[in-house]
Amino acid sequence: MRPFLTWGGYALAAVIGLVLAVVGAIYGGSEAIIRWPVDAPTVRTMASHDPGAVARGRRVAIVNGCHDCHGAALEGKLFHDEMPIVRAYGPNLSRALVGQSDAAIDRAIRHGVAADGRRLWMMPSSAFSHLTDREAADLVAYLRTFRPTGATQPRFEVGPLGRVAVLMGQFRSEPATLKAEAAMSLEEVGPEHARGRDIARACIECHGPALKGREMLKSPNLTMAASYDAQDFETLLRTGIAAGGRRVGLMTQVSPQRFNVLTSDEIAALHGYLKARAQREIASADGVAVAARHP
Repeated sequence: MRPFLTWGGYALAAVIGLVLAVVGAIYGGSEAIIRWPVDAPTVRTMASHDPGAVARGRRVAIVNGCHDCHGAALEGKLFHDEMPIVRAYGPNLSRALVGQSDAAIDRAIRHGVAADGRRLWMMPSSAFSHLTDREAADLVAYLRTFRPTGATQPRFEVGPLGRVAVLMGQFRSEPATLKAEAAMSLEEVGPEHARGRDIARACIECHGPALKGREMLKSPNLTMAASYDAQDFETLLRTGIAAGGRRVGLMTQVSPQRFNVLTSDEIAALHGYLKARAQREIASADGVAVAARHP
């Protein structure tokens, strides 16, 4: 019996050692990816200074959800808590931006690279990269209006499942996401829908660069917009309540805060673009199906 127990102890120790080695490899490998340096792109943005700049920048900030993650006074806050995947805090921008150049701020916003050269992980630069130079300059002007307040927020935390996702490439830094999505863009559906396509940039963060949905957020392909009439679509954007009185997850949370700054004409233009895009996508799928039946 004693030799058996001795060998059993050896086996248990070996298993424990293997588990610890695997855990250590996952932690070490993911931490190396998280902290791996990234080349900082050259940016020459300067904040706008004309009389309407701050108002325009405020609109950009609201539509794109800056306050959703960073708080009403940019004091920062916990905005995503999904352990054991990730716990994310919006940094206290009211303090973090002090002493940073306008270009450094824009580099973080549109390129996902912090002022100290760190790659950013939860800042949706892949969506903000679609801002024009003018919009970025206006946004920086707006952010400059906030005075330091509140405490410094904790660094984001990546849990065990999040670290596995980092190693598998399913959870990526913003520079990596920008590189992966570089060839994707909003579909052109004719000059009559150019205004709606421009407004649709605000949908990229949750629905992806081609508006086909993001698996991690469980957000849908926006071909679904074709099923909405104009009034139901405006109600969804203004209240977050979908047709039939349904609450629809993240959309229900963010719509009232973000999209009430849009006019009814802008919402109609966005709806028109999404419907035209959906109709083209459906027609393309029908064409493929017909071709498959009649090779």
